[in-house]
Amino acid sequence: MRIWPDCIPCILKMSLGIARVAMKDEDQVRRFMEEVLRLKYFSGKDQKVTSPDVIRDVWLKVIEVTGEDDPLKEIKNVQNSKALATYPMAKELVLKSEDPFLGAIKLAIAANSIDAMTDVKGEAPEEIIKRWDRLEIDREKLNGLKERIRKARRLVYLGDNCGEIVFDRLLIEVLLEMYRLEITYITRTLPILNDATLKDALSMGIGKVAQIMENGLPEPLPGTFLKRINSESKTLIERSDLVISKGGGNYDSLTEEEKLKGKTSFLFLAKCYPYCHIHHVSLNAPVIYNF
Repeated sequence: MRIWPDCIPCILKMSLGIARVAMKDEDQVRRFMEEVLRLKYFSGKDQKVTSPDVIRDVWLKVIEVTGEDDPLKEIKNVQNSKALATYPMAKELVLKSEDPFLGAIKLAIAANSIDAMTDVKGEAPEEIIKRWDRLEIDREKLNGLKERIRKARRLVYLGDNCGEIVFDRLLIEVLLEMYRLEITYITRTLPILNDATLKDALSMGIGKVAQIMENGLPEPLPGTFLKRINSESKTLIERSDLVISKGGGNYDSLTEEEKLKGKTSFLFLAKCYPYCHIHHVSLNAPVIYNF
């Protein structure tokens, strides 16, 4: 998905939020925002890009000003540790629910609220657990996803944010109980926003339930483009029976990949007007999109 006019103020708000957390003083914040506003996207000169491309360029400015290659590292560690602390309770709730598959899907999508794009620190995992069961999932889309999983053997799962990945692990565990699947979990290679890297996925125990690899992207980009990831990840995705893709960044980038139509299912929250408009849902509603 190419950027909409709505993406511009959203990315600028995110930029300022990160600056307030990652930068030392007001002078740094002002200098950073001046640099960001010079980027061509914010003057309307290039509207044929995806939001991950714009965010990459903003993030490079963050690195330049702070001198840190992972300026949200501490926040990410907190997100992971808090989510992991809630994991036993979340697992018990899901497994005791009437439909563990539905429960795990709901929780995995609800956890997409742990997102630096909307709030640098993200929603607290305990708050997610309080409301996950009330999410209204489109049953037709859910059944479509379930049928795709039933037919699949090789599944690639594209992760998104720290904290959120703990609930991805729970969904993977439920899937393995129900189906015979070979699952590979793919993370970012370089730090970007609060997106999970290989180290994060390993520390949250995903290696116990799936193979893990990083996408090999040589740039800090919160998305997945087949032409840019390494050949191993690209081949794995292309040869898979099904790709489960988490989050808006992966959605924005992979919906540009025509060759993945018919085998990619996106799970995310509709956190902005474009997502709500495209998928005919209300703000912050869960989305299952069988692309």
